[in-house]
Amino acid sequence: MSRIYIALITLAMLAALPVWAQAEPAEQTSPCVAEPVFHCVQNLDGGEAIGHFGYNLQCPDDAGPDAELFIDIGDDNLFSPGRIDRGQPKIFLPGEHIDEFVVDYTAEEVKAGTAIHWSVLDKTVTVNFSTTKDRSLDCSVLK
Repeated sequence: MSRIYIALITLAMLAALPVWAQAEPAEQTSPCVAEPVFHCVQNLDGGEAIGHFGYNLQCPDDAGPDAELFIDIGDDNLFSPGRIDRGQPKIFLPGEHIDEFVVDYTAEEVKAGTAIHWSVLDKTVTVNFSTTKDRSLDCSVLK
C-alpha cells in the first residue's frame, strides 16, 4: 500500500515538473523613452492640493504607430516618499500626454513643503510645494 502512495506522489511531482522548470518571462525591452511631467498644481481651500501630471513617450520612427511601453508600478514606476502608487499610468503611449492623471496631496504635505518625486525608469520629476506656493505653477494661472 505504501508503494502505491509513493508512486502517486512521484507521479504528481513529475507532472508538476514542467511548471517548476519554466523560466521567468523575459522583460520586454523597448526603444522608447518615457519622461514623467508635472504640469501644475491646484491649490484647494483647507490647504490640500491636486497635482496634474502627464508624460512624454519618445519612440524612434521604426517603432511603428502602435508602439507603447508597459511599466508596472514598482521600482521602475513609483512615487516617493510615501505611497508608491498614486494613480500613475502603467501603459505609456507615444507622444506628449498632458494632464493624464491627478494626485491628491494632503494639507500636511503641502504645508510642510514636501518634495514628491515621480520616477519612471531613470527619469524623475519633482513637485516641491515650497516652490509651488508662488503660484507660478498654479493651474488657474496657466490656463
